[in-house]
Amino acid sequence: MIHFVIMAQDKIKMHDSASHTTEKDENTELLKEKLLKVNSVLAAHQIALWEININTLECTFTQEYFESLGLDKVGIRYQNLEEFCSFVHPDDKHLVSLEGFQKKLDGFDESNVLRVRCVGAHGEIVWLEDHLLSVEKDKSGNPERLLCYTVNVTGQCEREAHISRVEERNRKIIQALPEFIFILDQDFFITDVLMSSDTILLHPVEQLRGADGRTIYSPEVSDLFLRNIRQCLEDGELKEIEYPLDVDDCERHYFQARIAPFEDNKVMALIHDIGDRVQRSNELIEAKQRAEEADRMKSVFLANMSHEIRTPLNAIVGFSEIIALTEDEVEKAEYLNIIQKNSNLLLQLINDILDLSRIESGKSEMNFQLVEMTGLIDEVEKVHRLKMKTGIRLNVIRPDEEIWIMVDRNRITQVLFNFLSNAIKNTHEGAITLGLEVCGEWLKVYVTDTGCGIAKEKLPLIFNRFEKLNDFVQGTGLGLPICQSIVERLGGKISVESEVGVGSTFVMTLPYRQFVLGADGEPVEINAHVERRSDGRKKILIAEDTESNFMQINILLKKDYTISWVTNGEEAVNSFLRECPDLILMDIRMPVMNGIQATEKIRTIDIDLPIVAVTANAFLIEQQQALAAGCNDIIAKPYTYERLKETIIKYI
Repeated sequence: MIHFVIMAQDKIKMHDSASHTTEKDENTELLKEKLLKVNSVLAAHQIALWEININTLECTFTQEYFESLGLDKVGIRYQNLEEFCSFVHPDDKHLVSLEGFQKKLDGFDESNVLRVRCVGAHGEIVWLEDHLLSVEKDKSGNPERLLCYTVNVTGQCEREAHISRVEERNRKIIQALPEFIFILDQDFFITDVLMSSDTILLHPVEQLRGADGRTIYSPEVSDLFLRNIRQCLEDGELKEIEYPLDVDDCERHYFQARIAPFEDNKVMALIHDIGDRVQRSNELIEAKQRAEEADRMKSVFLANMSHEIRTPLNAIVGFSEIIALTEDEVEKAEYLNIIQKNSNLLLQLINDILDLSRIESGKSEMNFQLVEMTGLIDEVEKVHRLKMKTGIRLNVIRPDEEIWIMVDRNRITQVLFNFLSNAIKNTHEGAITLGLEVCGEWLKVYVTDTGCGIAKEKLPLIFNRFEKLNDFVQGTGLGLPICQSIVERLGGKISVESEVGVGSTFVMTLPYRQFVLGADGEPVEINAHVERRSDGRKKILIAEDTESNFMQINILLKKDYTISWVTNGEEAVNSFLRECPDLILMDIRMPVMNGIQATEKIRTIDIDLPIVAVTANAFLIEQQQALAAGCNDIIAKPYTYERLKETIIKYI
């Protein structure tokens, strides 16, 4: 259209110049009429034509030019480039200086476009876009006149500026959000991911964009998403779901998704990590259950204590009154013996209650020392051989060589005394066997009897407090729970096997680090720990239930340290007792026993060993729990090699 106008103007000028001698023909009039219509269309679109002499920079601006562009309404009018520059916005003046404009004309390539802002009489901003289109040449072929058109693009620029502001506003909103946003289509494909720059996702963004959500989430969660996406698109209402996401088949994370219609067949899902909320909720549920169990146990405790205390106390009070009325010395001795037995029973009951309370509160200290176990077995045998009933044999099975371990001698003796006391009480014929056996990295101490045995259904209850197989046999029902607490604090395990009418076997299994007597008569350790000391390498124990995570740490550290690996907290405690590592990297969430529980057990034995918690869920509450349990430091996943090495060097 612009080219038609330029061509038409040229033809009209040529005809007008010849009209002094020739009448205007009808074609010229028709051309003028068409040109008028085209100019009207251009004016409607705020497009105006103008000319510039390349040599003199003289410009031709018509009245229609200012009217078409709407410049007259804001008080903008100019006759030449110098006057035009006076209306240009200060930030754009460098674009339209006379020197700069001359360079633009000198390098004209028929595609030059210039966009600038002009300022009206009252500060109005008008965006003008000049298009330099065609060059008219003189008779010698040199450029002489440039035909141009200008477009008022104020509306377009304002829209672009508005879109830019909205995009910037949205970017800032997304940047401030603690959550991230998925754009999902009706088939659960992730078309886009929006998030702040410092957000860390469980999967790389490149892997998420364009992915089928069903390859990331479990079938149950995928069905939940699909159902709510389609309902949201159908009724246009907000949907809210909560779901778990398992990573590496071991770590479970919890999220909330608020799903809202977005555009076409897509929805926008605002994803929020609710792991800390779920954890607090679970902790509240567990606390409620513990409180209810504690309340129940308190009632059981009071009922049992009432019975257990009153029974011997009744004998003590009753026979104390009877003895005062008896003159026969033989009867008095018999009654005194009954009073003494019940007094001992009452004292034992009180001691058991206090012992259990101290052990479970962690206030009972474990005094670790080197103990020669074969000699200890012999001592226990001598004490209990005198207590055996008539017709009951006491057998001892132990190695001939000395067996040295690091353990609390008094506590081990207490457990063995309890095992043998129960065996003597429940065995009426046959034999009782006290045994000691080395099983690799474990030392097995056991007591087997040929007594009445324990019913299969009662075996799981045998280590519960106040649990007695026979309510008519004297005893508090606290001995075995105390033994279990002692053995576990020593890093070992306690178990029982039994068959009714055949007998029972109680087993205490302890971590075994082998020692022998050196030339100076002192015990010397001869396990792998010696090898570690000989080459000067520090030993790091890694408690991590995910093999890939262990492999990562092992690759990073194996050149500088001796590495050992366990997959749960219970194994971590046992490995600590066997190997004496210089530092432990303790994962918080592990099966069997978590890292916090394992740290608490280790701290009852060693308060100086550096323990660094490693976790993918380092929320404030978990950090506080880890530090309260005795961890020296915390490393949050994902971590860098520099952070890991820096922390290790800090402590060892």
